[in-house]
Amino acid sequence: MQRSRLARAVARERRQRLDLRGELQTEVMAAIWKLGEATVEDVRQAQPEVRRSAYTTIQTVMNRLAEREMLERELRGSAYVYRPRYAEADFLSQAIGERLAGASPTVRREALVNLVGSLDPGELDEVARYANRVRRARDSGGGR
Repeated sequence: MQRSRLARAVARERRQRLDLRGELQTEVMAAIWKLGEATVEDVRQAQPEVRRSAYTTIQTVMNRLAEREMLERELRGSAYVYRPRYAEADFLSQAIGERLAGASPTVRREALVNLVGSLDPGELDEVARYANRVRRARDSGGGR
C-alpha cells in the first residue's frame, strides 16, 4: 500500500512539473521548440512586437520552466541558452496520454476517434500504417 501511494505521489509531481501553466509558458515553449535553443532575447524577438513581454518577464518564465525540468540551460558568455528537455511531440503525447489515462475506456476511444477524425488523408494513412505495425509487433510478442 505504501509503495502505490508513493508511486502516485511521484507521478502527480511529474505531471505538475511537465504541465504548462498558462498562455505565456505555452508561448515560450513553442518558441524554444521552434528555435531549438534560445536566449531570453531570442524568445522575446519571436513574440509579435505589439505584445512583446518585458525581458524580466520572459526570463522569469524560462527560469521557472528550467526549475520544473522542462528546459535545460547553459551559460554561454554572459547569457544563458535554454534548450527543451523534451521534444514537442513527446511532450504532447505524454500530456494527451495522461489526460486519457483518467478517463473511462469509452471516453478514451471517443476522444481518440475525434482526434483521428480531424486528420487530413495523408496523416490518416500514416497513422493507419503505424497502427498496423504496432498490431503486428504485439501479435508476434514484440510489445510496442
